[in-house]
Amino acid sequence: MAKKRIRVLIVEDDEATAFMIQAAFSAKGQFVDWDLCFAPDGQQALDRIFQKGTHSDDPLPEFVILDWNLPKVSGKEVLLQLKSHTDLRALPVLVFSTSNAEYDVNEAYNSHANGYISKPSGLDELLAIVENIETFWVHTARLPSRKPAGNPNTTL
Repeated sequence: MAKKRIRVLIVEDDEATAFMIQAAFSAKGQFVDWDLCFAPDGQQALDRIFQKGTHSDDPLPEFVILDWNLPKVSGKEVLLQLKSHTDLRALPVLVFSTSNAEYDVNEAYNSHANGYISKPSGLDELLAIVENIETFWVHTARLPSRKPAGNPNTTL
């Protein structure tokens, strides 16, 4: 059985955390070919998703893992821009934050996040999170197509 290829945009400003996330996805790649791309701030995330500048040829991700506290453009603003765009609002976005504050969790869901995950303290917990992401977002749920609403014959 061929591996399913899933492109994930990981928006994370902390290099050590980004490295751990990459390691966790690599370790859990038995059934999925994880195509990971990274953005270290909210502006680069928007440039990748909206295919601007040097990212004009970047393919769209199947889903986004978004740090809430980012430089340049906040995670909240990235989320609001994605969810207000007709062709991108169905793109699943999982907020991944060190904050456990009820306010931040509610703010993320009120901004239409598809999930809120508290960053774990160790690699074992992160591996379990990645396994749960794979189980739900790849094997259980059906991801939306990357075709714009209203025109089934075009892609973004």
